[in-house]
Amino acid sequence: MQAVWDIVVVGAGSAGIAAVEGAHRQSPAAQILLLDEDPHAPYKRTQLSKHIASGFDTSQFKLREEQWFRDNNVSLRAGEAVVGIKPQQREVRLATGETLQYHALVLACGAAPMYPRIVRAHQEDSFFVLRTMHDAQRLIKGLKTVRSVLIDGMGVLALEIANQVVAMKKTPTLVGATAQLMPRQLNTRAAEIMEDVLVRKKVKLLFQDEILSFEPNRKGGLEVSMVKSSGVYDAVIVCIGVQPRSELAESAGLRVERGVVVDDYLQTSAPSVFAAGDVAEHPDGSISYLWRAAEHQGETAGMNAAGAHQKYDRRPFRLKTSVFDTYVFSMNMPGDPHNYRIEEIEADAAYQCFYFADDGLAGLVVLNDEPRSALYSQAVVERWSLERVADELML
Repeated sequence: MQAVWDIVVVGAGSAGIAAVEGAHRQSPAAQILLLDEDPHAPYKRTQLSKHIASGFDTSQFKLREEQWFRDNNVSLRAGEAVVGIKPQQREVRLATGETLQYHALVLACGAAPMYPRIVRAHQEDSFFVLRTMHDAQRLIKGLKTVRSVLIDGMGVLALEIANQVVAMKKTPTLVGATAQLMPRQLNTRAAEIMEDVLVRKKVKLLFQDEILSFEPNRKGGLEVSMVKSSGVYDAVIVCIGVQPRSELAESAGLRVERGVVVDDYLQTSAPSVFAAGDVAEHPDGSISYLWRAAEHQGETAGMNAAGAHQKYDRRPFRLKTSVFDTYVFSMNMPGDPHNYRIEEIEADAAYQCFYFADDGLAGLVVLNDEPRSALYSQAVVERWSLERVADELML
């Protein structure tokens, strides 16, 4: 096996694939190695939560076919875990003991599920998470024999899983510390509308509550104790968020805070080492956790690893999902809305909320207007004026 590579990319998710594309476009002759510990990589991870009820084939969500890698001068090694990095020697070490050298390295390691503080090591097999194809396969198998499901979380993944649980004719309960659904993506009114949708679908919601403990009982269920509620459930699914997989970078001596710290060019604290996607923490302390943002970062990091000097432009990206026959679109919703002019419109089942700054449209939340999704994204990116939004977008 080749021991020296022009560019090594660790992680074959959206950021990793885009890094390979960006590097190849910048330097078509570059020898590129793409590594991922997941034997099924690369696949579109965001599709997993939408196919729990129907099931899926392991090749169904492939991001690229084998021919694509050959055409782009890329060697893919799936199922190969990187266990160490030596930035000064420009080396990566694999779990097999093999050592590879690189001229430039892109870390696109992604993120891993967060676990409740109360979970002890011996309990990790008693609940489910959903991040990888293996997680999805385990969840599908586990849900076949249960009726009541407790989902720990109020975010988009929790809602998507609840949608699948209902489709499987099982009874979901959502519990979370927040006072509303999807607090990072929905304003108060949109969250109220979504709450009504879930209640009509017989989804029980336990807001401002938290799991304190859960223990298996003799009947095969779980005795779950919460701050305000307690009960017995057949299964617990944890969806309380993710955290950057920054262990490799930290052990290599790179600067790590919440994630791997990068500059405006997505370079880490080590020369010729870049980071992109859910593992990268930007100069303002932000981490995107959005699929399209990870793609855009990966492309920029790959180009720079191949010799470009391209600044990451920090454009906003949207989140979209469809749950319980309701289409949700959110883009750049401000955490503190008080300094924005807000325009809200409801018409039949549709809802819009626009946030305007002095220079135009800064963000929005929309329900049930899927056909105009691309136009909504364009309006935020281009900072449309209030007048143009009123003419072309408002219901």
